[in-house]
Amino acid sequence: MKLKALLEILRNEMPQIRGKDIPDMLKVLDDNGIAYRKGKIAVNMLKPTQEDAISDKVDAIANDIKSGKEMQPIVISKNGYIMDGHHRWLAQKKVNGDNYSMEVIQLLLPKIEALKMFDKVADEVK
Repeated sequence: MKLKALLEILRNEMPQIRGKDIPDMLKVLDDNGIAYRKGKIAVNMLKPTQEDAISDKVDAIANDIKSGKEMQPIVISKNGYIMDGHHRWLAQKKVNGDNYSMEVIQLLLPKIEALKMFDKVADEVK
C-alpha cells in the first residue's frame, strides 16, 4: 500500500543512494568539487520532493529506529528539500515528532540544481 504523503516527483523517478553507498557518494561529491556539509536539522524544517511513500517501509524503518538501529543521514538541498531519505524522514517524524533533529548531508545547491546534481552523483555511485 502506498501512503500519499508527498508532492512533486514520483518515487521511481527519484535518484537513490543506498545507505552503505554514502561514503562513495561523499567521495564523488568531493571529487567533483560539490560543496556540502554534514549536520542535524529538525524534521519539521525539511520539505519533500517525492510524490509518494510506501507505508510498510516507513513502518519498518520506524521499528528499526525504536529498536535503536542507527540511521544513515538523509541528503537535502541548500533550502531543505529532501533529495534522498524520504522514508527515513517520515519514520523519524512518526517516532520522534516534528521537532526531532536528524542527521543530514546538505548539498549547498538550491533544489533544482541539487536534484540534477544528485541524479548525476547517484549514477556515478551505482
